[in-house]
Amino acid sequence: MYTLHHAAEIRTIDQIEELGAVPRTVKPQELKLAKQVVDMFDGELDLKDYKDEFKEELRKIIDARVAGEEYVAEEVEEPPTNVVDLMAALRKSLDAASASKKKPAKAELPARKAASRTELKRKRA
Repeated sequence: MYTLHHAAEIRTIDQIEELGAVPRTVKPQELKLAKQVVDMFDGELDLKDYKDEFKEELRKIIDARVAGEEYVAEEVEEPPTNVVDLMAALRKSLDAASASKKKPAKAELPARKAASRTELKRKRA
């Protein structure tokens, strides 16, 4: 289902030896799913409507080389890619997160407790 084959590439079931070991019966759930997939298509599928453009272009190149000619392929304009510098994006994200993060404030001790701690330190020394 993920590869579209051209009419010239299709073989009959009798030509494929590996299918002899495959069970001939289908589970009802599998049949229902297969019908849903097939129903998604609007019209008849005719593989003859599709061309193997790669094969055709390759044939042109081969024929040109055999004839002693130089084959110059047409330039295909590719759409611009959206390349993202992941390290730059990460730095930007971290900078934004650290800028929005508030720095922890130091708790101010009342004068009496601060004085008593200073006295404790002196006594221990």
